[in-house]
Amino acid sequence: MPLEAFNSSASIIDVLTGGVNSVGRSLLLGQQGIQTNTVRSIEESFASRIDEAISRLNQTDISPKISALRREQSILASRKARVNEAIEVLNKTLIQTKFLQNAIKHLEDQIKSFENSEITASALATDWDNTLRKINIVVEGATVTYKDGGVSSEKNLIKSDGSRTRFPNRLFLAPYNSRGETLQIDGKYLGVDYFLTQITGGTLFWNSDTAFLDTEAATGTLTEFSSQAGFPGSPTGRTEDVTTINFRNFNSSDLAVEFKTPSNSVVRSFVTKAGLGLLDAWLYNDFQGTNNDGSVNITRAKDDLEQSLGKILLAEAQFRLDLKTLQSRTTLFDSNIVGLEREIDQIVSTSLSEKEAIVVSLKLASQVAQFDLALLASRGDTIVFSLLLSQDNFNNGFGSSFKAIGDALLGATLSIRA
Repeated sequence: MPLEAFNSSASIIDVLTGGVNSVGRSLLLGQQGIQTNTVRSIEESFASRIDEAISRLNQTDISPKISALRREQSILASRKARVNEAIEVLNKTLIQTKFLQNAIKHLEDQIKSFENSEITASALATDWDNTLRKINIVVEGATVTYKDGGVSSEKNLIKSDGSRTRFPNRLFLAPYNSRGETLQIDGKYLGVDYFLTQITGGTLFWNSDTAFLDTEAATGTLTEFSSQAGFPGSPTGRTEDVTTINFRNFNSSDLAVEFKTPSNSVVRSFVTKAGLGLLDAWLYNDFQGTNNDGSVNITRAKDDLEQSLGKILLAEAQFRLDLKTLQSRTTLFDSNIVGLEREIDQIVSTSLSEKEAIVVSLKLASQVAQFDLALLASRGDTIVFSLLLSQDNFNNGFGSSFKAIGDALLGATLSIRA
């Protein structure tokens, strides 16, 4: 490197004219240490810049696009979680439908036992009413807590909405795809319930709790209300034990029943069935006798069981179809989520490659700077030291200085020392 770059007070003229023992000459000969310090300073400067580049290299969230992809990925993961919860609802429903089928088959077996005189009509009636309670308990067991948008709610595809005067099927909208569309799953009320409404002479309304009692030992009660519109806040105060009601007739075509209360009042009412369509045992006259229209009560019971089993199987088939549809969507959600992850990885990889290139570039620039310093220093050293050598030779003998100067100018003594 030129002398001025190291010490502005040192002069090549002073060195050459000051003699062998001059201070300037000593300074000049000491420039190697100054050059070494300069190289060290360059190394330290580049080292800090390289360290900073390496630090940035370790930062992965380097793109707004990555943040957007992460958000989209999070949304898809959330929708997939909701799909899995919807699948759980359907799985639980299908498990309960198997129990319902078992309950129906149990009642069919009990009727066969009655027809074979293996059990009494009273025993069949008691077991029938208790099985109705078990059916409603099974239906309640299909309830699953479902979370949507941070809000938890109970989902049950085979339960009604809790009303005893209307029995709508529940609707469930399950997440379907990444675009936010939903799959409509139509629930089917598979419990048992019914009510009676007065045919003529008034608006009386009757409701039974037989299928909603907690124990097998309890006996069902038929409660009278002044009107269906006023239910449940319009009880007349009259109740009837279902085991003491005097059944008189049932008209299958009109679904109308006639019975006599213990107070000897005759009641004629329409029967509104709900869910599986099974009625209390007393409405089948405890599975005995024939009605005015020729219908046999035990045959009516068997027909109702057959129809209820058909409702269960039909609902089960639809639920299985919905389940397969949702299960197929989880695979698509997985592929979309993985695809986003690949895209993020590619962006990160590209960005990291760019940062790695910056690090390598800084390292190379550091080496080039050091090489330039060494080259400049060596060129200065070559001329100056050759001139000094010439001066020394001139002092030691005639003519030696001209050869040394020539060697210096031709670069014969070129030496990189920095």
